[in-house]
Amino acid sequence: MDSRFRGNDEARLSQGMTGWGVPQPTRIPKAPQRLQPNAELTYGVYTSRKEEESMSSFEYMVIFRTGDAWQDVLYEELRKGMVRQGWGTANLALLDKDGNRIPKDQWTQNYLKDFNEEPTPRRHSALTPMLELVTNDLIVLPKMPNNQKMSIARVNGCYRFERTSEHLKHDFGHIIPVDPSSVRTFNYHDNDDAYTVSRLFARSNHRYPVTFAYERNAIEAAVRLLEEPQDIHTAKRSQDLVQAALDKARRKAAEAMLDHVATSWNGDTFEKLVKQAFKNQGYEVLHYARYRGDGGDVDMVVRLPSSRYSLFMPQEIAVQVKWKKGQDEDDAHAVEQLLKWRESDIAEKVVVSSARSFTQRCRELARKNDITLIGGLNTMYFLMGLPFHDVNE
Repeated sequence: MDSRFRGNDEARLSQGMTGWGVPQPTRIPKAPQRLQPNAELTYGVYTSRKEEESMSSFEYMVIFRTGDAWQDVLYEELRKGMVRQGWGTANLALLDKDGNRIPKDQWTQNYLKDFNEEPTPRRHSALTPMLELVTNDLIVLPKMPNNQKMSIARVNGCYRFERTSEHLKHDFGHIIPVDPSSVRTFNYHDNDDAYTVSRLFARSNHRYPVTFAYERNAIEAAVRLLEEPQDIHTAKRSQDLVQAALDKARRKAAEAMLDHVATSWNGDTFEKLVKQAFKNQGYEVLHYARYRGDGGDVDMVVRLPSSRYSLFMPQEIAVQVKWKKGQDEDDAHAVEQLLKWRESDIAEKVVVSSARSFTQRCRELARKNDITLIGGLNTMYFLMGLPFHDVNE
C-alpha cells in the first residue's frame, strides 16, 4: 500500500515556518491517503514510497536538472548551500507566504503574467516534486558545473522561494537548501559509483527538471560518493587523464557510428535498433509499427517497469523515430505526428533522430509541447547505453 503523505497540515503548522517555505515534515505518515495517478495533490508532502519501507533509514534521491546556460552561477549558489530551479520568476512560487500550496490554475495565471505565454501542460507538475524534499534527502545535479561533471549534495531543509536580482535575471527563485559541506563534484566516470549514478541521466523518465530515482543500487552509489573526501579530484588526477582519454574514445566511436548509421543503415534498421536500445534499458515495448515511409502517429510505445513508475514519472512513452542522412529539414513533421497522438495515458513523447541536429522550427515546436528531442551523438550514446554528453546536438 502506498504511503502518500509524510506529514499533515496540523503537524506542519505546529512546527512553525522560517521565511517563505514549508516547515520540516515528519518522516512517518500519520494518516496515509491514496491518490489516483492523475489526481490533484492537496496541501501536504507527497511520497510514492511503500508504507512498509523504513522511512527513517531509506534514502530519497532526486535528479535535479537546471539550465545549461547558467551552470557557473548556479554552481556558485550550490556551493553556498542553495540548489536553485528555473521558471522561478517573481510570481511563480509554489507556496504562498503562509506555506499553503498555490493551486495549479492560479500558478498558470501567474506564469502567463510573468512570461506572456501559457506554460506547457506539465510545467507545474514538473516542479512540484520539490515540495516533497526534506532534510537528508539526496540531490544529484547532472551537468554541474559543466557537461562532463555532476554534483551531489544532501538536503538541509525544505523548499522555499526567494525573488532574485539581476545576476539571476530575476529567475531561479525556487530553492532547495543543502548542506554546503556535503557538496561533492565528480566526472561521470571518476569511479564505478559515479558511473552508476550517471547512467540514470540517459533515461527518458529523468529528463524533467525534478524526478525521483528509485533504483536502490544508484542510491547506494550516491551515498558512497558523498562519503568521498572533498579533494577527490586532486587524488585522482592521473585517473582523470585516463578517463579523459576514454571519453574521447567514446565520442570518436559515437562519431563513427553516426556516419555508419547515415551511410549504411535504412529507416527499418534504425527503428529496430532504437527499439532494442529501449529494451536494453529495461523498457517493455507495448506497440511497435514497422517503418512505413509516411508512418503513423507513433512508431512505438514503451513502458517503464512498475518499480520505476510514480506520479512524477510517465509510465508510458510514445516514440517517433526519424532516420535521416545529415540535416533533416522536415524534422518538425515528427513532432507534429506525435501531437496527433491523443491517448490519455501517454504522458511523455520523444523524437529519436539520426540527424546531427534539429531545425529551429522543430526545437520551438517541441519546447512548446513538452516533447523531448534526442538526436545526433546523443542518439548514438543512447544506442550504446551511455550517458548523454553532448546535450546541445
